[in-house]
Amino acid sequence: MPSLLALPERKVWWSEANYLTFFDRQQSAGSADEGRFSATASLPINNLYPRSIVLTPDGADAIGIFLVVASTWEGRIEHPPHTRVVERWNLATRTRRWSRTLPAMPERDNSADHADLVTLGPHGLYATRCMRVREPSWDIRCHVAALDERTGALGPTETLSYTDFWFSWTGQFQHVSAGRRFTLVDADGNRSPYFLIFDDRGRRAGWVNASCARFAEGGSEERPTILIDEQSSLEKNAFLYGRFNLIKDASACQLQTDSNKVIAHTNTQDLRHSGFRWIGGGRRIVWSSLSQRALEWDELPKAHVLDVDRVGLPVPLPAPPGMERERVLLSGSGSDLYAQTKKRFFHLEETGFVLDTAPPAPGYVLNHREDVLLAGHYEGLDASKFRLLLGKRQPGEGITWQRISAVSQFTPDFVSFEDAGRPRILIAGGKAGLQWIDARTGQMLLRSCGGGAEPPGRCSDKGETDYRGLVMSSARKTAFTMHLGLQSIRFNNSFDEIELSTGKILRSFPAPDWDTAAPLDLPMGWVEKERRFWIEGMLTQSRRASVTVVTIPEGGAAPRYDSFAALGWYPNFGADPEGRFFMFGRDYDTIDVFAPDGTLVVTLGARDDGAFAQARDGRFACTGSACDEFRCVVGDVARPVTDPACAAFRVEGFSILEELARVRKAPE
Repeated sequence: MPSLLALPERKVWWSEANYLTFFDRQQSAGSADEGRFSATASLPINNLYPRSIVLTPDGADAIGIFLVVASTWEGRIEHPPHTRVVERWNLATRTRRWSRTLPAMPERDNSADHADLVTLGPHGLYATRCMRVREPSWDIRCHVAALDERTGALGPTETLSYTDFWFSWTGQFQHVSAGRRFTLVDADGNRSPYFLIFDDRGRRAGWVNASCARFAEGGSEERPTILIDEQSSLEKNAFLYGRFNLIKDASACQLQTDSNKVIAHTNTQDLRHSGFRWIGGGRRIVWSSLSQRALEWDELPKAHVLDVDRVGLPVPLPAPPGMERERVLLSGSGSDLYAQTKKRFFHLEETGFVLDTAPPAPGYVLNHREDVLLAGHYEGLDASKFRLLLGKRQPGEGITWQRISAVSQFTPDFVSFEDAGRPRILIAGGKAGLQWIDARTGQMLLRSCGGGAEPPGRCSDKGETDYRGLVMSSARKTAFTMHLGLQSIRFNNSFDEIELSTGKILRSFPAPDWDTAAPLDLPMGWVEKERRFWIEGMLTQSRRASVTVVTIPEGGAAPRYDSFAALGWYPNFGADPEGRFFMFGRDYDTIDVFAPDGTLVVTLGARDDGAFAQARDGRFACTGSACDEFRCVVGDVARPVTDPACAAFRVEGFSILEELARVRKAPE
């Protein structure tokens, strides 16, 4: 849910969704987007949870208190206590200026409940951290730390105690007075709604009993006016009149109304989503966006394509011939894209779409080389299984399909290999186990429910088996797969290397404790053949989806896990088949491209009549309306792209492979 930072000059919403994204209302007169909430910045913050944020007076930088929620691997996934940090980020370049860890809260307080506020005013920068303590009584203890806003250096810290207000504040609304002398923070109490007031040194200055409140524009800085809703009682706020001027006003709820509008807008109303019907790597990246009004989607998604190794910008992907008015499903993997309607099936090649033979039913397509697997519609009385189809691409003849006896509860992964000259397909089908299929007949030959392959049979419902994801070795003799153990036993998962011909487990090592409450597919792929692979999932407790790069252990050593790009929900994610880069999508037709170590390499996207891209060092390219939203940064000043000072940063386009090479050379 977006949180509101109401500044004297404008209102800004921020949300942890899609990293840390800032929203602003478009104010350009006569623009078609006037009044629209637009994402003005998205910071590549990994494994951080924002608690409180304030912008610098010029609006160029954001300073926030964050919780570090990164997990560690100590023979199993460990979740250490949260660490609080204060960081300053430049919004235009999306770079961190400094980061400072706050002192730990005293252990004797024996409480895990905290509330945080960052304050930036005439007297400097302060971080306020409050908690409810049990001894000697149930009171609120606040620690206020001073920081240097330019360097983040810690200054003096003081401790304050209060007994006259309930813990804590939600942080959903934060309203700053015109001179930034006071801050109103929406609080959360058991008795009645109220707002806390903090001064410019981070100290609590009082509280207001009201369901909504805000500072009056142009009020006195020494005795500011606070507008409260008409239903609130002035008698309950009598103690405030010595320092604040309190007025009942119908416009006080404007704060809440604006926030409701942005929440509705960013959730469901008239919002274009970059919903990846397909996003892949290899020679090109393709993604599609859909306009949603009410609960209806536009019939045809707007798709864009970018060549990975050529210097350029995203360009529109033309609709398949004869499909301009039909509902289109885009799917694929590797470098191949498939477009389907109820009646026709197309494959994208370098020169455009080519009509293939239609499959019996539309579904999600995966392909490895010439082999194609289609996860069709659900079947069964309990609608619990994907019926799978096996396809074979024939040059100049399209795809021939056959129904196979394998099923899956999730979008399956598969590998193709030969056993004694006979073509085989191995499918990781979730609780359906590992399934070996004869590629010529479509019949199941073997099934593994855990502990090795056996003749075809049904895996039990006790949950002993759950296989997801497959990556095959270079010799095409073995494969790694993710084996989920019993959900009732923690740290019971493993990565297994199996022999393709027999299903024998050659080695096994511990795997993260994935949260499988959501229907995650847990796809896998190589970053470095035989040494490192990636897997996408959601870590338990943190409830954050991420990509984890696994370094395969040697000689009995423990595996290494490096996670990055954590999000608040199951992400729109894509990976290059060779593991050279990863992609995460966010709203407004924008995707971020990451190196395997989690470094943000380039951000790119499209608008109705243009496209844009931006690299880590500030270089950018844009065309059409996309240029209206871009800024370059010269020194500490953000300037419009038409400013002559931006000319040095402007380029014609980007090659993702070249930008990856730049990132690798930077540490050297």
